[in-house]
Amino acid sequence: MKHLTKHRLSAAIIGVLLFISPSVQANTTHHHTLTSSELKLADDSIIDSINQLGELTVNIPNTQYFQTNNGVSVAFTPLHELPIVDISLYFNAGSAYDHQVGKSGTANMVATMLTQGTDSLSEDEFVAAKERLGIDFTSTANKDNLTLSLRSLSDQSLLNQAADLMVDAVTQPAFDDKTLQRNKNQLITSLKQKKQNPYHVASVAYHQAVYENHPYAHATTGDEDSIAKIDRDELLNFWHTFINANNATLVITGDMTAEQAKSLANHLTAKLPTGKSYKNTLDLTKPVKARHIHIPHNSSQTQIIIGHPTSKVRTDKAGRQEFSDFSLGNEILAGGDFNARLMKTIREQKGYTYGIYGGMERLRAGGNYVVEFSTDGDKAADAILETLHIINESLNEGITQEELELVRLGNKNGFANIFSSNASIHRVIGALFVADYPKDHLNNTLNRLDNATINSVNTALNLRIKPDEFIIITVGKTKPNLDK
Repeated sequence: MKHLTKHRLSAAIIGVLLFISPSVQANTTHHHTLTSSELKLADDSIIDSINQLGELTVNIPNTQYFQTNNGVSVAFTPLHELPIVDISLYFNAGSAYDHQVGKSGTANMVATMLTQGTDSLSEDEFVAAKERLGIDFTSTANKDNLTLSLRSLSDQSLLNQAADLMVDAVTQPAFDDKTLQRNKNQLITSLKQKKQNPYHVASVAYHQAVYENHPYAHATTGDEDSIAKIDRDELLNFWHTFINANNATLVITGDMTAEQAKSLANHLTAKLPTGKSYKNTLDLTKPVKARHIHIPHNSSQTQIIIGHPTSKVRTDKAGRQEFSDFSLGNEILAGGDFNARLMKTIREQKGYTYGIYGGMERLRAGGNYVVEFSTDGDKAADAILETLHIINESLNEGITQEELELVRLGNKNGFANIFSSNASIHRVIGALFVADYPKDHLNNTLNRLDNATINSVNTALNLRIKPDEFIIITVGKTKPNLDK
């Protein structure tokens, strides 16, 4: 899943929708024994393997929720197996907000420079402080959020110093002019190089086509022209506008007590100014006109992206069941393994590609369903038409009971994998918390998988995938003839 993993979680996690949650320290335990009816349609080798497992038990640890003294919402999950603490401070300040105060790429540049020096520390001194403490401290931006992430040993002295550095970074960034110019030069050079990559070219064109005038349309990095024009005042304006307590969410995971977590959370956020929350200020994405866009590119392979905008996924009970059902069905149709219908036909039977994958990119104001692959230029038209045929056939005729049971079984057995590390737990909890998922979402994951039926899964697929609305992007030497 080389390209899709940049934007989407794995099928197992997506199916439960970003199940988030922590450790092995349980406060809620699910005991689920696989029955013969669940296994009877599966391959004999799978049955033999599963029978060796006996009763499958998943321990879901307790995540605690509270607010800091200045109103920042916090999710804290205690994990004591390793002496590590993970911290993520989210702001509703991704690239979708660029044009409210600056140019495309502003959020990304702010994120880059938050860890490149402060009013009290030069860039070299800041880097030296990180290395001395042995911490991992990064700041990134995507379309929805700007996020500062810190990982430190839980030793109180080290953690306090790491927290001080994080506070300094978020409340007193230097935004040094010389550093900014260096960043701009490096990013522009990188984007010029990426133009040689047909996947990058296709991805940029796809997002522009699928989102049109919506703020999601432009690349998070910005483009060469917008980056060249970003100045320090715009960075400061963005920072003053969006980096505030009312626009923040904090997630803490790891080896500390609840009282220690509350103290840490207050320390991390105490200096954040009050301001406005921008969480639900983006317009929802809208349908766009179906079309084929070809971009000439001197490459032997043709990169293909097929997709369309989708409505915002609901987080109420019925909406979460519908998306879980969709995820099961899409895993059968376009998931990343060799049992998926697209992979079986387009790769194994036809030999058009090494891999073909489809899934949902989920964003706060909407998203898109997308299928991606590359093939030899002279085979592109046939590969696209065959892909569309399989998608339409799957939607019209539906998936089978056997396919559903196999993928349901795989998702149940894979559920515990999200609790395999502190980092995984922290990542899932953060995604769910920032997206306002109910606190019992993980606890009900297995129930949602059990509740899926042939009718509900096929209905969900038809609700989320609309072939008549597909935008098709091709990047290669010759435009594929799709008149058929």
